[in-house]
Amino acid sequence: ISEIKDDGTVEFSIELDVTGLIGTQFNITYDANILTLDDVVFDTGNEMTNFATALNGNEIRVGSFDQNFNATVKTGTPYKLVFTPNETIQNTSGLITFEITEGVKEDGTQVKFIIN
Repeated sequence: ISEIKDDGTVEFSIELDVTGLIGTQFNITYDANILTLDDVVFDTGNEMTNFATALNGNEIRVGSFDQNFNATVKTGTPYKLVFTPNETIQNTSGLITFEITEGVKEDGTQVKFIIN
């Protein structure tokens, strides 16, 4: 979900309804001419390793992984990206997209995410 907040920032939220995920990865591309990435907010619900790695100036890889296979990503909104628009925008349509999404459960089952 992407939306323009009251303070003018753009918030991009990744919502999950899959339980038992020990690992996730989302490659997110954004229009760097229009948006500047300010922050990645993690709320995975535990102490698992979270990561946000910038790639190519307009792409970021965001996710989590528990190497001990004990913690799982909570359902709800575990990831939020916060952007500042570089110009006046009326909507966020087409500014942020997913390139790759991956998930894995503790038994090794790969999860295919359905992007709405």
